[in-house]
Amino acid sequence: LWHDRRMLRFLQRLLAALPDAITAAVFLTAWLTPERFGPDRVKDLTLVMAMEFIVIHSSIFYAVIAGVDIARGKRIAWLAGLSCLYLVFVFGFAIGYKSSWPIFAFAWLFISRFLHVWLNPVSSDVEAQRMVNIWAVSVVAYLFGAFTFNLVTVPNLGMTSAFESSMVQSGGSGWSSGGAHTTLAFGLIYFSILALAKYAMSGSARGAARAVGRAQSARGAGRGQS
Repeated sequence: LWHDRRMLRFLQRLLAALPDAITAAVFLTAWLTPERFGPDRVKDLTLVMAMEFIVIHSSIFYAVIAGVDIARGKRIAWLAGLSCLYLVFVFGFAIGYKSSWPIFAFAWLFISRFLHVWLNPVSSDVEAQRMVNIWAVSVVAYLFGAFTFNLVTVPNLGMTSAFESSMVQSGGSGWSSGGAHTTLAFGLIYFSILALAKYAMSGSARGAARAVGRAQSARGAGRGQS
């Protein structure tokens, strides 16, 4: 039974990290062999980092709402209203780029962001703290990548000048400043960091939840004795 529980926790941690690991693998594949995707799909892939910025911005507000002690129905209403607000920005990107890809990218990133919370349900206090922690990691990783990959020379690997030219000919190079290969490298490192962080935090959240439970039990016992 002890081994079964350990295996279950291990699988939960893997599942929590899996979406970001998949996203990182896609960025790596596109960087190494972009011809597998084609110019249009690689261009779409660079937009993922723009959608991730919106997800980062929204996630701190979701964490605040998750930690507020209010009725479940009211919390759901607040979350729905906040989601509608950010969807306005997403649809703006979709209209600007004349593509539905930003909508699908946002949906995937949104699920990836909160899957580890849904897989490991805990009390609202622990859940809010966990969401704040992953938000902090994502902010640091995003800023680190945004500045670093624009200051250092990033190898093109499979993203040859001819391929990047074909991206421009197909309607633009996507959301990138130092070239599409720079954005692909940024995405690879960023989502790899998130995957590792969620794997680690999914395990620590259980420990935090147990600590909170013990503290609440101790307070209850103290009241009973008094």
